This record gives sequence, C-alpha cells and structure tokens, in this order.
Amino acid sequence: MRQKPVLSHDDVLAIAAAARAEAQRNGWTVTLAIVDDGGYPLHLERLDGARASTVEVAIGKARTSAMLHAPSAGIAARVKDNPGLLALGMMPMQGGLPLMYGPHCVGGIGVSGVQSQQDEQVSAAGVAVLEKIWSGSQPA
Repeated sequence: MRQKPVLSHDDVLAIAAAARAEAQRNGWTVTLAIVDDGGYPLHLERLDGARASTVEVAIGKARTSAMLHAPSAGIAARVKDNPGLLALGMMPMQGGLPLMYGPHCVGGIGVSGVQSQQDEQVSAAGVAVLEKIWSGSQPA
C-alpha cells in the first residue's frame, strides 16, 4: 500500500499565520487561501479591508498551484494555448504557490489583494514556514 503525506491542521494554521504576518508587516489587506492536494479549501482568511473579489481569486490561485504542482503564474502561457483550462478553475495569475513535501505536492496557498508579486511574497512566507516545520522529516 502506498502512503502519501498530507497537511495537518497545525500545518495549515502555521502556514496561514506566517502569510498573515507577512501581509500585516507590509500593511497589505489580502485574502489568503490554503487548499489540499485536490484543490479543496482547508483555510480561508480575509483580512480586514480586503475586497470581496479577492476571495475567489485567492482560492483559484491556491487550487491552480496544487493541481499543477507549480506556481499559478506558470499557467498563463498554457491558458493562451488552451483556454479550456479556465473551465477547470485555473487562475493564470501570480500569487499561488504549491505546498511541497519533498517531491510530493500536499496542497497550495494563494493570496489576492495587492500587486501579484506582493501576493506571491505573502504566499512564499507561508511556504517558508512549512519548509521549516518539515525540514527534518522530508523524504529524499
């Protein structure tokens, strides 16, 4: 039987706290979303002042990253050649990053509310804390 790593509730809370801290440190009002490896929401947080439209965008970025095992920005060229990908809920915008455990994608984080590169900076703070948590136990 195969086994696969999954995000724990504590992992998700730590990722969210690190991302929130990065946004607040910079005075950015964003929405952050964390999804599992299937793209299903595990956590959604809309900071005070974040626009309602940021919710779906953050979820879309996170889902895209989880499903592709790659940053959401990378899908832009693929959507250009295959617009049908948009029907799958793909979000071809920077700001979503995959959550990796060694070679395994365990989910994604997406942020929306500021400039795309700033959204990705907030996502990267969440990724970095997960890497610290799992650094001693990652498979080769």
